[in-house]
Amino acid sequence: MNLALLESFGQNYPEESDGTLDCISIAITCAFNKRGTLLAVGCNDGRIVLWDFLTRGIAKIISAHVHPVCSLSWGRTGHKLLSASTDNIVCIWDVLTGECDHRYRFPSPVLKVQFNPRNKAMFLVCPMKQAPVLVDSNNSYNVLPLDDDSDMNIVASFDRRGQHIYMGNAKGKICVIETKSLELVASFRVTTGTSNTTAIKSIEFARRGK
Repeated sequence: MNLALLESFGQNYPEESDGTLDCISIAITCAFNKRGTLLAVGCNDGRIVLWDFLTRGIAKIISAHVHPVCSLSWGRTGHKLLSASTDNIVCIWDVLTGECDHRYRFPSPVLKVQFNPRNKAMFLVCPMKQAPVLVDSNNSYNVLPLDDDSDMNIVASFDRRGQHIYMGNAKGKICVIETKSLELVASFRVTTGTSNTTAIKSIEFARRGK
């Protein structure tokens, strides 16, 4: 029978809840590690709670920030955790020791942080109302070039292999930038129905990269 026809009668949401994790405070954001065995939860009191997802128990609590944690990203090996707080501070944490390896302060609130999937020393920061910043933990950084300087509502994300950075703006335009050279290699516009301007709020990639 036609699989597409069968899927039209199915539900596009889970039939039942798998369970809940009783967090010690209000959860703001969360992220799985690469293998799905650990879940990092950023809380409104600035703490990061690491859950062992197999036993559903708390593995570690890191007193990371003073203000709420707004974004988290795991390193490729699972040994490092990148966090951003509403106090404009971005930190790199050692998961095993709970110590902070690097701390960065930005001039505006940070919407999203993301490790390069193939380079643990490089990460992407998306500040509010400013161009995304590509940071190297070896004390260097580059501000990504914007296609339109008047539109500063930018979201950005690495692709699965970290070779390109995809940036989207409030006008629905996607720009693809090569990570090494920071040159624009492609651009296209996202439209839905009759609307010509569709704001890009987030960009995520499937694990297989397609």
